[in-house]
Amino acid sequence: MLQINTNFIPSSSIIFIVGGTVRDIIMGTPPKDVDIVTLGDPKKLAEDIAANIRGRIIELGKPGMKVFRIVTREQTVDIAPANGKSIEEDLNKRDFTINAMAISLDNKNDSRKIIDPHNGIDDLNNKIIRMISSGNLRTDPIRLLRAYRIASLLNFTIDRKTSRAIKSASSLIYTSAGERIKDELLKLFNTPRSHHYLLMMNDTGLLTAVFPELSPLKGCSQNSYHQYDAFDHTLKAYGFLEKLLHRPDSLTPEIVNLKTFLPAAKQYAMLKYTILLHDIGKPSARTIDPKGQIHFYSHEKMSADMALKINRRLRLSNQEQNYMDFIVRNHLRPLSLFTAYKQNRLSKRTISRFFLKCEQMTKDLLIHTVADLYGKGINENTRAFIEFLNHMIKLYIDSFLPKKSNPPLINGDDLINEFGLKPSPLFSKILQHVEEERISDNIATRNEAFILVKNFLNPA
Repeated sequence: MLQINTNFIPSSSIIFIVGGTVRDIIMGTPPKDVDIVTLGDPKKLAEDIAANIRGRIIELGKPGMKVFRIVTREQTVDIAPANGKSIEEDLNKRDFTINAMAISLDNKNDSRKIIDPHNGIDDLNNKIIRMISSGNLRTDPIRLLRAYRIASLLNFTIDRKTSRAIKSASSLIYTSAGERIKDELLKLFNTPRSHHYLLMMNDTGLLTAVFPELSPLKGCSQNSYHQYDAFDHTLKAYGFLEKLLHRPDSLTPEIVNLKTFLPAAKQYAMLKYTILLHDIGKPSARTIDPKGQIHFYSHEKMSADMALKINRRLRLSNQEQNYMDFIVRNHLRPLSLFTAYKQNRLSKRTISRFFLKCEQMTKDLLIHTVADLYGKGINENTRAFIEFLNHMIKLYIDSFLPKKSNPPLINGDDLINEFGLKPSPLFSKILQHVEEERISDNIATRNEAFILVKNFLNPA
């Protein structure tokens, strides 16, 4: 069993290391955080520990249920009062057996006894997520979602009785605070095996309890470009994206080449989130023309608008919301470029405009589109699209990025001094137009930029 340094914690029979920290110690994984429960005064204990490790204290939770978080550069220590009169009573009220273990700090002996009233060690060895009781899950419904997050993180199974309890209580998830749901979801999405557990969440009804907007996608038939209904397409696209991000070497050779163009790992969770919700507007946008053809005009805009409401419900940050909105709202744009490319009408200016619009989001949007395309189940265009994507990647790396790193030919001061303009929204339109022409190699000097502005202001 892994040993961790606890010298900064006072030795006492009323202080216990608990929960995920104990689980990690048993599994031999260095814990990132330390969770402590005390039968004494948690505030006083927090002050003593903070002084020992020179950390700052943050108070979390409600009065009477406060958690004192000590933060340093190296670690985070959470200190909470025991939920009951004894550590056993506290452990009886926890979520899963593997989280219901404790280590007493009544001495500094390395062979401290693990308090394990629910056989959590056995479940760790058997790789099983097992609830303490269905009542405990209902007491704090966020635990329904946490079961899948922990299972995905550890690659464990969820025992049948626990799955049945989750199914029975799935509708209660809406009572959990949005930010807590978001926290569990993003941690789940960040794991390399989340697709498998999303399928399990769907089987218990928890997925659509969290996202009711996904329900209308079930049975929403699509056009000839899709093999699956909108819901199955979404989950298959999600699964492909996860493989591409975490296991690209398991895919076909042309896809393996994309691993050098993947977005930053810190964006993986959010990118998976966007693919999960990218088509939620399709049922509302679905129409059938007189020839019997199915269309989803403007579904990307409807999906983005619906996602915005979900994001507010889940308390996403402004940065997260903007990321989500951009990807979902523009997820058809690369396919439009691909169509123009096949018809030999994709101009340098159009490509430049695309790169300038996307900037640092270029990788994310293009990789999203690959997953979306593979999720359709129709292989007719996939190889051609990958060839097109490799062409776009080369242009982005070899042409766009070097040119973008050069300073612009003119700025707002030039518009004021040379043309007598006053600052207005027109400035950004003019400067954007000049930048597009520069990136497209249509102009290269300040004089050419001034001529371009003159013609823009006074079209023939």
